[in-house]
Formats: sequence, structure tokens, C-alpha cells
Amino acid sequence: MRKFLVVALVLGIASAANAVVIYVDGSDPGESIEIGEGLTPVISVVGEDASSWLGYIIIEEGGTGALSNALNLDAAGDMGAVSPYAEAGWGSGYELTIAMSPGGTPAVAVGPQFTLDYVGGVLGETARILLFADPEYGIPADSVAITVVPEPMTVILLGLGGLLLRRRK
Repeated sequence: MRKFLVVALVLGIASAANAVVIYVDGSDPGESIEIGEGLTPVISVVGEDASSWLGYIIIEEGGTGALSNALNLDAAGDMGAVSPYAEAGWGSGYELTIAMSPGGTPAVAVGPQFTLDYVGGVLGETARILLFADPEYGIPADSVAITVVPEPMTVILLGLGGLLLRRRK
């Protein structure tokens, strides 16, 4: 019986730590994604269950770009806060809070709860975006690395220029 309770506790903590995930432009990108130079992808924080939580979404210190235009969505319930956050040695971004009122109205809805824009990435560099959710701030609930690459038209023009140079020889 004691072992069963320990396993249930561990699984409960693990599920709480993974109750929120990062989406980029509406889809789950996995561990990394490439975006075209000059584009501004929308980062969504999506709740996978209907529970209250507190967390942080940050760009790890040393990463390029910034998170901006933080919006909380109506489906998330009683929004406690979305406020700018920065700490040396950790990174900068936002503190996010979602809470259900004591009576349960409004309820916390499953689905997108916050959106933010990722802006200002430097060509060829990577920003690691981390999402920490209570109670385990030592381990990210989710993360994504965004690498800025040349926009497709730039790559096409460089390729055509290379072909023309080769043809002249």
C-alpha cells in the first residue's frame, strides 16, 4: 500500500509539472524550430488540464530576441496575472498565473491560455524558450529552441546569384 501511494504521488507531481506546454504558431514544434528572418512567431502557452497554476515563460539568459505582447485568453478562467519578469542568471519573460475562483466560476479551460510574440531574433542565433510551472521550477515543463534562418526569398536570390556567377565562368 505504501509503495502504491509513493507511485501515485510521483505520478501526480509529474503530471502537474507537465500540465502546460508551448506551441509555436498553433502547433507543437518539438524541441526546436527554425523561423525565417524577420518573422514573428506566436508562442502559445496551452493548458492540458483544467487546473490552476503559476509559472514562468522565459528566454534563457544569453538567448537572442524577446517575448512581447503578452495576452491572456478568456478561456483560461480567472486570470491572476501576466507580468514582465527578469532575473540575472535565469532569463527574461513573463510570470503567468491562472486561478479558478473558490466557487469554481469561471472555470479554468483546457487549451490556449496565453499568447506572446517572439521578436528580434538575430540571424543564425538560437533562443531557448523555457516554460516553468509550479511546483517544480527547477525542471522546465516544456521548452523550445528557436533558430533564426534566412527568409526563403533571400536563400532563393543567393542561389540564383551563385548560378549566374557559375554560368559566367
